[in-house]
Amino acid sequence: MRWLAVTGIGLLFAVVLGGDPRTATALPSPPSNWAVLIEHNSFSGRYPDLPVAYANSTRMLTVLTRRGWSPDHILLLRNDLDPILLQRSVGWLAARVRPGDTALLYVASEYEWLDRNLGWDLVIPPLWRNLRTSRRVLIAEACFAQRLADAVRGIAGVALPAVGRDEWDWWGVRETGKIMRGAPFTYFLGRALAAQPEGAPLDFAAAFPEAVAGAREYFRTVIATTPGALDSFHDRGSHPERLARFPNPHLVGGDETVEPALQAASAP
Repeated sequence: MRWLAVTGIGLLFAVVLGGDPRTATALPSPPSNWAVLIEHNSFSGRYPDLPVAYANSTRMLTVLTRRGWSPDHILLLRNDLDPILLQRSVGWLAARVRPGDTALLYVASEYEWLDRNLGWDLVIPPLWRNLRTSRRVLIAEACFAQRLADAVRGIAGVALPAVGRDEWDWWGVRETGKIMRGAPFTYFLGRALAAQPEGAPLDFAAAFPEAVAGAREYFRTVIATTPGALDSFHDRGSHPERLARFPNPHLVGGDETVEPALQAASAP
């Protein structure tokens, strides 16, 4: 067994198994699952910090490992402000993913950091195409998350944005009372994935409508009714409590039946 460490805060553990030299032919191994989980809570003064104790990436890591994703197939990166972070992280996936495997990229961060500092729209599309599988999954937990998802539109796979193109995301910072710490979309997405049948591959597209419906209900019954919870929206001139639906993201790619299912799940 060989233990490998990745530079920065993320740690990668890899197991290298030697084959039997007497075996003339090897049976093809079953498809594998690979994931990179990125969360930024601190930006060294460039943007306001998000004191949520890495609740978002922790929830995603927990559901993946509980559903059988191997820990040595998951790269966890937190507060890694390297300007070529996307090239490094998706490159890590590209070096490991084979046809038929599932490649997951989860990002929870400040939109401006991803857009301006990491050059998301220019960098991500060619990296995403370079993955040698059609089972690509992008999950974006950020303000204007659908803009991040739209960057991979037309490339095989699915992209799950937490909010719409012009919507602000909301991350709770308290652990007491009704306000959860972290982002509601990731919380409800994790619950939807955890409830899927044991032994079957995780179906991220199928979990999307339930995650959005849960986030909408949480916003309507908790955020919009808790004194001070809407201040961060109002400070930006945004009033999502006046909208018929919030958040209102759309799945990019995937099964065309997902959007009607989302509408049904959201109906009064």
